[in-house]
Amino acid sequence: MENSVLVDALKCPCGSQDSYKNCCKPLHRGEPAKSAVQLMRSRYSAYALSLPDYIIATTHPLSPHHLENKFAWRRAVTNFCRHSSFQKLKIINFWQGEQTATVTFTAYLEQKMKEATFTEKSFFEKIHHRWFYLNGQLSNGEDVDLAKKFPLKVLPLAYYGEEILRKKSQPVTALTSQIKKIIEEMVETMDGSEGIGLAAPQIHHSLKLFVMRKPILTQENQLELGEVKVVINPVLSQPSKEQWVAQEGCLSIPNLTALVQRPKEVTIEYENLQGEKIKERVAGWQARIMMHEYDHLEGIFFIDRLEVEEKLKLEYTLEKLDKTVQKIRTF
Repeated sequence: MENSVLVDALKCPCGSQDSYKNCCKPLHRGEPAKSAVQLMRSRYSAYALSLPDYIIATTHPLSPHHLENKFAWRRAVTNFCRHSSFQKLKIINFWQGEQTATVTFTAYLEQKMKEATFTEKSFFEKIHHRWFYLNGQLSNGEDVDLAKKFPLKVLPLAYYGEEILRKKSQPVTALTSQIKKIIEEMVETMDGSEGIGLAAPQIHHSLKLFVMRKPILTQENQLELGEVKVVINPVLSQPSKEQWVAQEGCLSIPNLTALVQRPKEVTIEYENLQGEKIKERVAGWQARIMMHEYDHLEGIFFIDRLEVEEKLKLEYTLEKLDKTVQKIRTF
């Protein structure tokens, strides 16, 4: 009997208790997943059966895991599959909206005769009626805390090349329940995307507000994420003469970073979530994050702050990103 026939008759590795032939095989042959959960299961079984092309095909083209070098990507997936023993998949919880979804699961694995179980909160986005894996928050073992958290409602991000990111945002005139809901979902999207700041235009809302996590610099000179800060209708003034250069990235320009020069300090006036007016002098990383997010409200990217020669070096990458965005946004 051929090996493919034997695999078809076996129970599907995804844990559905159905045969592989009637469960994940149609998806591996090109049938679109009906839900993000189904895609998650089919990706797990693709890993278990060492089907790297399916993993590549179902990864979001703007995912940080998406590699241009398909040969290297395919080899990396194959090596991971070859050195892993897939025991079972446990779906813990999920949330699914019209365009985005979150699935939390635990994958029970062994590698080199040692336990390699991990828990992940995965994020998905629908493109042209098909679900794609975007990113995930990973934790070793059975993470009880991650499992208990309700699935994040991650909003679709706007990417470089989309018109809204070049528009000046409109002031928030009242802290309505709708605005508060947007802010709550912005925080969830920022955390789910592993960002340190997020401006409203980045989630397709032309509003003058951004959220961030206060940066904490450790003794080892590492940045840790602190409490959430909500900044509404900000105004910047009195930038310091002293400048400093640091690496910046952006959720709307995935997989690209550059050294950006900014003032060391700046004064910011804004309203918080309670409607209180705040004025403070900020410095260092907090100032940099606030200036970066404020730029988004003015239709400016961090790459616009680069010298012409430096920006020219990024031209090919930016053109390719723009084409990718136009392709996934065009129906």
